[in-house]
Order: sequence, then C-alpha cells, then structure tokens
Amino acid sequence: MKTRVGSIAQLLFVDLIGSVAWFPVWWYTKGLQMLLQSVFRALQYRVRAYAFGIWIKNFFVPMYGQYDWTGRLISVFMRFVVLIGRGIAITVIAWVYLLGVIAWVLLPPLALLLFFQGGAAGILN
Repeated sequence: MKTRVGSIAQLLFVDLIGSVAWFPVWWYTKGLQMLLQSVFRALQYRVRAYAFGIWIKNFFVPMYGQYDWTGRLISVFMRFVVLIGRGIAITVIAWVYLLGVIAWVLLPPLALLLFFQGGAAGILN
C-alpha cells in the first residue's frame, strides 16, 4: 500500500514530468501518424464528394435530354467547366491540408523559440 507522499511523488515525477517529456515523442510519431491518416481520409472523402468519376462517365451525355447539337455542345462545355472548377477546389483543399501538416510539424519548435526569445525573457529576468 502506497503512502500519501509516495502517491504525490509518483503523480508529480512520473505522471506530470513523464507526460511533458513524452509529449515531443508522441507529437512527432503517433500524433503525426494520426494527423496524416486523418488528412488522407479527408482527401478521399472530398474526391468521392466531388464525384469526378460520375462527371467523367457522363461527360458526353446531353444534359436535360437535349440531343440536338447545341444541347450537346453546351452540356460538354458546362461539364468541362465543372470538372475544372472541382479540380481546382480539390487542389486548393490539398494545399490547405499540406499547410496544416507543415504547421503541425513546425509548431513545437517555433513555440519553444518564441518562449525562449521573447516570452520567457521578461519572466526569467
């Protein structure tokens, strides 16, 4: 049976200090892995939501059942414009996710740098 002092010492030294020491290891291993899996799932969802396959499969099918040449030309043009727009959208989303991953990687070193350069200078002096 542990004493109260032993429990407090374990809480202080093992749990709290251990958590602080383990944080960078988790951040760059398990945390980064979980983030990348989440980004990959989100991009897969976006590709499915934009339904590129359906738009490409129906590229030459006239819209609204208008089988004359004008209807076919307008349908092909509109589907082309929609595919270009969705392609741009998925590219922008992928870049945003990439910037998020880069921010995830750079956040702890930048926080430490800012802490030791400016934030802690007033506290420590």
